[in-house]
Parts: sequence; structure tokens; C-alpha cells
Amino acid sequence: MHIDLQNIRVEWLQRPLPRPNRRLTALATRLARCAGALMQVGNQTALIGVTAERGTLRLTCWNHRMDVWAELTAGAPAFAPASSLEGALQRAGAALLGYFAGRWPDGASPPCLGVVTDGIGVAFSPNYPAPCTPGWLELHGSGRAAAVTILPFADGSLFGQATLGDHRLH
Repeated sequence: MHIDLQNIRVEWLQRPLPRPNRRLTALATRLARCAGALMQVGNQTALIGVTAERGTLRLTCWNHRMDVWAELTAGAPAFAPASSLEGALQRAGAALLGYFAGRWPDGASPPCLGVVTDGIGVAFSPNYPAPCTPGWLELHGSGRAAAVTILPFADGSLFGQATLGDHRLH
């Protein structure tokens, strides 16, 4: 699937979280660092979605044309070695999403929960919490859905122009 980048509206990333949460910020920063390291390999990935669902974690990689070009799905026992870039990202994603899921009352968290990152910023969509869902990127890129910025995206990236100043939650 190819998205015409000329028609993407980036307003969907302009909302920061309403109040600081240092633990969430620290976990999101770790996830972004791990994703950024993985994205440097081959320079093919522009955005990574990290989604937890029924005991598995899915990494979805979009290229610069916003096509999904790679996915990796595994449960914690089958994560890549911790010393690998993929394994580090899987563990950082599991920690962030585990903490994030715990912010809902018991039994109320979405069955599928995830974030997207460009290796610098991290965002979550409250109304559409599963970035691995087909059409998620198009829905948000068209402006029909909005995401909350946990960490601002890189200034030079496709989505960096959407952030308004520094919204880091320290």
C-alpha cells in the first residue's frame, strides 16, 4: 500500500499529553532510542509501530513511502536476543506498553495497544490504539484521527513538522 505524501496532513501529532508522567517519558525515551538504532540499519524505515496484543508484541516498519515493509511478531519467550537491536526494541516496547496498559482500570485497557515512533518521538492514538491495524497510518495521516504526542518527533522527519515546540514531559 502506498500513501501519497503530498496529501498527508500532519496535524494528528500536535497534541501533547495533558500532564507530565516521568515514568512514561523515561520508557518512551528508551523505546525511541532502541527504535532509532534499528532504523539506522539500511536506512529503510521511517516509522515503527510497536503493538501489544494477547501476549505478543508486533513491530511494524513503514518505509519512506509509508508502505509496511517489515513486521516481526513474537511473545516474550521468543523475543530476539537482548543484545540485538530487535531484541532491545522488543523489550523496551513490552516495558512501555505494559506500563501504559496499567494506566487503565482493571480489565479496561484496549485488547490491542501500541505506539508509533520515528526513533526520536513517540505517539499514541487514544481512539485507535493499535498502529498495526491496516489503514491506521492513512487514518491518522489524513487527519481523520488524532494521536497524542508522548515525545516530540524529530524536526527533520516527515512527522517532525507536526510538533509545536518541545513537548517533552520531564
